[in-house]
Amino acid sequence: MKINLSHEFYKFAHRKIPLYGILVLLVLMLYTVGTSYKMTPSLLSQGFGAGQWAIIIIIAISSDMIAMEWRNNTMATLLYKTSHKSILYTAKFIVLVFYSFILLVFGIIFSFILKTLMVGSKFSWHDDYHGHPLINALFLNMGGTMIYLIFIVALSLMLILLIRNNATVIIIGLAIGFLGSDLSNLAMSAFPGLKSILAWNPLNMINIITQLSNNEMVTVTHLTNSELIIANLVYAVVFFWIGALLFKKRSI
Repeated sequence: MKINLSHEFYKFAHRKIPLYGILVLLVLMLYTVGTSYKMTPSLLSQGFGAGQWAIIIIIAISSDMIAMEWRNNTMATLLYKTSHKSILYTAKFIVLVFYSFILLVFGIIFSFILKTLMVGSKFSWHDDYHGHPLINALFLNMGGTMIYLIFIVALSLMLILLIRNNATVIIIGLAIGFLGSDLSNLAMSAFPGLKSILAWNPLNMINIITQLSNNEMVTVTHLTNSELIIANLVYAVVFFWIGALLFKKRSI
């Protein structure tokens, strides 16, 4: 496992995609600033959209990580060098989760820079935001986003093995990111009697990126913070397990 993990980190670090991902994140955060009607504490607590943009970037990178190996005919060599396919799959998953963390760290750094340049002293990081200092709300939201990114990495890897088409996986990921919460709310509103069951649907999981800093979101998700965290991680485990099985069964 250690050797596979080392190889995956080396390959990933020597590709241009990690750097491009960070640069794209900065551009998208600047886009958020430029298209926002006005600066608000909510915008700052979300790191100028860093969490939402990171999700989209990770979906694209995750779906390409395995597809690239098959496309370039390098997967056979990788599988020859490892005794178990599941070890190789796990190594790729760990690399993507680690990069997700790095991406959010840069998102936080960019947030501080953009706040200084674009907002100045209009808002203080110590201002109250739903019972939290604004800076704490930012870290809570980024923490929630990190948990969701584990979910989305596992989902993206599973989908690329099921569908085998990058564009389709990215489109599905974008649909979940932009419409998932609304569709989840619509389903719970349409069937109020099943709300306690429907609250556990996977589309509802994305709300973790805002709920940890805003307890009022409980009325939307109908799950407590701890339930939302556990549900995200359980889904991630299930998606990871299915993906690992698909990877093991896929022929070279």
